[in-house]
Amino acid sequence: MSENRAIARAAGLVAVFTLISRVAGLVRDATVGYFFGTGLAADAFFVAFRIPNLLRRFVAEGAMSTAFIPIFTEYWATRTRSEAVHAARVLATMLGLVVGAVALLGIVLAEPLTALFAPGFATDPEKFALTVRLTRWTFPYIALVSLVALCSGVLNSLRHFAAPAMSPIFLNLAMILGATASPWVSPPVQALAYGVLLGGIVQIALQVASLARLGIVLVPQWEPRHEAVSRSARLLLPTLFGAAVYQINLLVDTILASALPPGSVSYLWYADRVFEFPLGLFAVALGTAALPSFSAQAARQEWAEMRSSLRFAVRLTSWIVAPATVGLALLAFPIVAVLFQRGQFTPEETRQTAYALSAFALGLWPVAVLRVVVPAFYALQDTRTPVWTAAAAFAANVFFSLSLMGPIAGGDSLVLQALSFLTFYLQVADFRHAGLALSTSLAATVNLVLLLAMLRRRLGRLGFAELVPSFGRDAVATATMIPLVWWLQGHATWTASEPLWWRAGWLLLCVCAGVVVYGGVHALLGGSELRRVWELARERFGRRWATRL
Repeated sequence: MSENRAIARAAGLVAVFTLISRVAGLVRDATVGYFFGTGLAADAFFVAFRIPNLLRRFVAEGAMSTAFIPIFTEYWATRTRSEAVHAARVLATMLGLVVGAVALLGIVLAEPLTALFAPGFATDPEKFALTVRLTRWTFPYIALVSLVALCSGVLNSLRHFAAPAMSPIFLNLAMILGATASPWVSPPVQALAYGVLLGGIVQIALQVASLARLGIVLVPQWEPRHEAVSRSARLLLPTLFGAAVYQINLLVDTILASALPPGSVSYLWYADRVFEFPLGLFAVALGTAALPSFSAQAARQEWAEMRSSLRFAVRLTSWIVAPATVGLALLAFPIVAVLFQRGQFTPEETRQTAYALSAFALGLWPVAVLRVVVPAFYALQDTRTPVWTAAAAFAANVFFSLSLMGPIAGGDSLVLQALSFLTFYLQVADFRHAGLALSTSLAATVNLVLLLAMLRRRLGRLGFAELVPSFGRDAVATATMIPLVWWLQGHATWTASEPLWWRAGWLLLCVCAGVVVYGGVHALLGGSELRRVWELARERFGRRWATRL
């Protein structure tokens, strides 16, 4: 099987489980929104969970996998099975000690960490104290999810994608359980922290069981001078920043949003959760599936094949996210209303969250393509380039944020005083929390442009000119669906006065109409993406059905 076909088939498998996970995540966020809305408790939890959740993005979807997979794949391909398993055991031991120490340090330093990541909360002692308390309860999740990421890296290296892809489902289910049980916990929002810890425990149990079925048991082995440790560390340390600049930008957004009116942190959180749905459904799945293929091609120095695989991955990504970008922007208010507007989540909170979601949507295409391009660098075992481009994008995000969020009031904190000064003199627009979301989108675009320029220097001409016809079909098909989707969403009432089933059904109609128009126009223009995906799906599931018969 060609690497392109392997990438597409693996991405399809990951996407199925990712779809289930994302649906469970939306149910989780809708449940949290019902019980807590965007009030004090919600703001406190989202800040407290942002730090371990940020590290989850680093290690589960970025640093650990991209630093570990190339090394483990090389061991598995060029050395004996016992040597590869031994390397994994040594790495698991070292990682466990490091992240255990980090978790303990985070618990001890929860108060200064809260002051650093939510300086605006200092003006509300009750919110600040609750955030500190929740931070201490959620920090152990860092240790759990880091070990989950290493186990997932082993499984992905062996082309076993199911267990890592379904792992987040159990975190979402545990947090749904926590939110549902919150009325019986004091303070109620602490039940969410309990759910986070329960989810981490279940996640690691799933990965360990999957490895055991393959005959791999990661028992502790202390060997800090092992070659795999030093090589992975050289890749991992810079990757911690470079692989997840988008998430770092979200953390900056949280810091700045804490200085905006109450609820701003929650608006960004809920909007980001919706934004992550199409992103995680395909872009993360494709990036995860592509990395082992990129690594194998790089190890064999098959540069032409690697460029071809990269073009294939980018082409598929664009085919999916081009209409999703416009769909998110056009349907931001209906989507938020259907998902969250009930209980403590009011129509005004819907409007403010939709405002942020529209701004995030503008960055969907560059963020999605980044998820495919960055693994190419890690397959080349080049972590320096993503660090430099990420640093430039980070600086751009800070500048854009200070320019677009509008002026904020100063306070007793030196941080707030500095932010007040900068936002006053750098102001270009006053978009408040939506300005922070827009800044994240702009920064992702900066990062992508720089990375593509540097990748061309490493691999030579990438051949992206061959994708121009495909991109053109994406653009024309997307533009064609806009009038119909806009007309449909304008002929519905999205307030709670209408039954939820009616609003959800009309939203589904809007989405399906857009998909049908997009797919039909794309096919009329000569696009082959839909046919190729259909052939792969028919081959995969048809073979399974035939086997059962």
